[in-house]
Parts: sequence; C-alpha cells; structure tokens
Amino acid sequence: MIDEFAKDNLHGRLRRDRKALLWKLDGLSEYDARRPLTATGTNLLGLVKHVATVEARYFGEV
Repeated sequence: MIDEFAKDNLHGRLRRDRKALLWKLDGLSEYDARRPLTATGTNLLGLVKHVATVEARYFGEV
C-alpha cells in the first residue's frame, strides 16, 4: 500500500507539472497552440490533450 507521503508527493508533482504545461499555453493565440513544432506535427495543444487522456486513464484504473 502506498503511504501518505508518497501520495502527497505524487499529487504535488502532478499539480506542478500541469501548472507548468498550462503556463506554456497562457497568452498564446490558437494558431500558436496548434502550430506544429516538430517534423512529426507535435504541438502544444496535442501535448495537453495527451497528458489529460493519460491522467484520466491512469486514475480511472487506479
């Protein structure tokens, strides 16, 4: 069983990382959020959607 310290630590890191990711999008135009940044077409909005999906799936199972 996971102890309280580990749960609090994980939750704090998730909050910190979510906040940082949203900070990257703050103030960007929709074009800039959707603009491909790599040769594979990855963009910031795609990263946010990926993170949200992975978190929902993980916590849904746990």
